[in-house]
Amino acid sequence: MNGSPMQEARWAVRQAAQRLTGEAPALTAGCAEALQAGLATRAAELKEAVVAAWRTGARPEDLAEDARMDLDAVRAWLLCAGEGR
Repeated sequence: MNGSPMQEARWAVRQAAQRLTGEAPALTAGCAEALQAGLATRAAELKEAVVAAWRTGARPEDLAEDARMDLDAVRAWLLCAGEGR
């Protein structure tokens, strides 16, 4: 991708959200522990991408849309990361 840092960070959020939702069906085919570990890993990647995008100046409202998440959940992640305002 060859855009601004914010555009690239928001693209990373969309990709992380897609991985989380796209891999969930495959993860359910395994054991419960694998499912839990896989979903936790993908959720952590999404959270990291959201926080990184926030640091480039992206608005929480845009990040919630990119991540296909509730705005309050995105704001909670940002507060946990010490980034919420």
